[in-house]
Amino acid sequence: MSKLKFAPETLCILLFILCSMIWSYATRKYEELNVQLNDLTQLQTLLTEHKVQLLSANFSDQLHYDNFSQLQSQIETINHNESVSEYLHLLLNDYTQISLSYIQLVTMIKTSQRLLSNDHKFQENQINFLIDDMRVQLFNFIISPTSTHKKLAYDLLAKIEEKNKKEEPPQYLELFKLHYLFVLDNYESTRAFRQQLMNMPVLDQIITSISEQHNRIIKVQNYRYIGGFGSLIAIFLIFLIILKRQQYVLKVTSKAYQNAAEVKTQFLANMSHEIRTPMTGIIGLLDLCLQTKLDEEQESYLKKVQFSAHSLLTIINDILDFSKIESGQLAIESIPFEHNKVIDSLNVMLGHIAEEKHIELIFDLDPKMPKIVIGDPVRLTQILLNLLSNAVKFTEEGHVILRSTLLFDSEDENNHDVKDNTIKNPTRILYQIEDTGIGLSQDNQTKLFKRFSQADESTTRKYGGTGLGLAISKLLIDSMSGDIKVESQLGKGSTFSIFLPLIIDSTANMSDKTMLVEPNNIHKGLRMILLEDNEMTQCVLSKMADYCGVELDICNTVKEASRLCHNHQYDIALIDWSLQGETGLDFVLSIRQESYCPRFLVICSAFSKSYIEQHSNFSFNLHYLAKPLTLISFIQVLDLYLMPEDNTIVESSNNDKNINVSKRLDNENKIQLGDENEQQNILLVEDNQINQIIATKLLASLGFNVDVAKDGREAIDMISTNTYPVVLMDIQMPIMGGVEATIELRKTFSEEHLKIIALTANVTAEEVDYYASIGMNGHLGKPYEVDKIKEILMRYYRVC
Repeated sequence: MSKLKFAPETLCILLFILCSMIWSYATRKYEELNVQLNDLTQLQTLLTEHKVQLLSANFSDQLHYDNFSQLQSQIETINHNESVSEYLHLLLNDYTQISLSYIQLVTMIKTSQRLLSNDHKFQENQINFLIDDMRVQLFNFIISPTSTHKKLAYDLLAKIEEKNKKEEPPQYLELFKLHYLFVLDNYESTRAFRQQLMNMPVLDQIITSISEQHNRIIKVQNYRYIGGFGSLIAIFLIFLIILKRQQYVLKVTSKAYQNAAEVKTQFLANMSHEIRTPMTGIIGLLDLCLQTKLDEEQESYLKKVQFSAHSLLTIINDILDFSKIESGQLAIESIPFEHNKVIDSLNVMLGHIAEEKHIELIFDLDPKMPKIVIGDPVRLTQILLNLLSNAVKFTEEGHVILRSTLLFDSEDENNHDVKDNTIKNPTRILYQIEDTGIGLSQDNQTKLFKRFSQADESTTRKYGGTGLGLAISKLLIDSMSGDIKVESQLGKGSTFSIFLPLIIDSTANMSDKTMLVEPNNIHKGLRMILLEDNEMTQCVLSKMADYCGVELDICNTVKEASRLCHNHQYDIALIDWSLQGETGLDFVLSIRQESYCPRFLVICSAFSKSYIEQHSNFSFNLHYLAKPLTLISFIQVLDLYLMPEDNTIVESSNNDKNINVSKRLDNENKIQLGDENEQQNILLVEDNQINQIIATKLLASLGFNVDVAKDGREAIDMISTNTYPVVLMDIQMPIMGGVEATIELRKTFSEEHLKIIALTANVTAEEVDYYASIGMNGHLGKPYEVDKIKEILMRYYRVC
């Protein structure tokens, strides 16, 4: 087989050589035949002129004979060329000989005629009369060479000879008689020669030869075309074979890469599972330990361990995410989601971290943002969290601001101000993360989005991190058809701008397509005092107040706030808990017993209300607003103020975590189940004992009766003898895994009667789609998160 490997190329090369030889031979032959055709065409022209010269020889002069000689020479030259066939060569030879004989005879006759026409006078007049008669009769004979004229000419010759018998004739008379007799005897021979020349088929043969030559040229031209096209086809086939071989090599290489990618994907899945499984145990047990009774030192140690565990999980997630993106395994979702929930999650994750560093975290959001947009909320959260986390990490003092702005078709990326408020079709969202941190030099900005690198290597030692966050964010933004830019000045801070396409859910209700927060006239006329020492927060809250029609007075210190309250009557007081050298509680202490105290006092802090209560020296019953503030939470404060005083419990679909009232129920995390028997049961299928403990505790805290199976086979047996509305199914287990168990269960139980939720550390889009295809109703990622467990189980359990 190896010997025949290049047989197609060899055959094509042989075909190319053969066709090239045919083309070369045909081209050379074509040129030769064209030369021969030119000779024959020239011969035809020469022969026609030659015949004309022959026919007019009787009336020609010396120039005529010169032309005749030249034509005769050219004809003889062509006659010796290869272009003349043998038959034509013989005809031309005969024609040449006869024409020469004819021209010689005509020349001699013309010479005799000139002599006979010489006007020579004899002494005897009778002889002169006879000679004149002979001349006339000879002329008549030449004009009309009939036998009668010839006989009369001979009779006159006989008379003059009869007259000269008696005496010696003059010498001229003898010469006259000889020439007279020569003309009479040979003139008819010229006619025969002429007739013979006219009847010779030489000209017809030349025409036939020209026609045959044309046919030969056409035939050779066809061979020339065949050779040329054959050569081109051979070259094309050679290139085609080469391309096919390259395609085959690429296919084999692609298959190898595909196999490698599949191996890598499987490796990532296994690594994800193997790494996250112990991390699930570590984080879960830490959460359970922190819920037990601990002294201050133990709680401090465990919180540090918890922070380190979450940091390690973040690093693991970054590495796995980057590997997925590079291998093309990370799919970007396009689903409807509530934009404000993304902002809420950022608030929860970063608010207290910024507060601990005494950094002001500020959200300045466009109030015209639609409630429901289409995109990937998980990846959007990841991008914003990466950039905000970096901003908080690299900022020692000052503020970090997240701005969101709607961009319209009429706007340029360098112009972020809306020029026409009547435009109702925004096309992009601009997110800007601005900080007052360490900043970046121009050289360091070029290294920002490179993998495993930070702008300044010294920051790795000081601040930590893998250097993957920005690289992952850049890849995710590119996958979303967006763009990211950075403006920075060393020592003064940085601003990251993210441009993402805005897709509004066309299937959503009209209320969900409209702006996130509509202005409400019921808030107009309310007076509010803001005790806040950060200028950027003051600016943002001032814009919120203007949007709602609220009159806002701003002060920086407790003393200034007390003075304003003494001089003016305020409905609401927004009080920052952490001020320079004092706290918002100092302000509350100074005015709570005064008559001018605002009826509605709201403490603002990124720390929880319980944390503030633990660090206060007195008991109080205040309202609480989590920082950073958003327009939604700001309006909720206004709505809460306008509610009847006996209704102190406020629930908000937009931001449950931002507003807390002192009389809120303690058991809000529990799912209230309608049936205390059947519907409380849930089956956990998990082989890892630590994960069993963690998941059981979490589910029990939500009000469930939990049964545990350690593998898929045991789960099938338990489901066949008990009733479980929902089964939490781990994927990778001994004896029988979650996939095999689900396939087996779906043979008996439909998706409506038995809900199966996948528990896995490997939650790629492909895996989730596969789980759905075999009949699973949803999935939960590891490590376990109470909020996500609660969210997914509330879909399948009836709430009271």
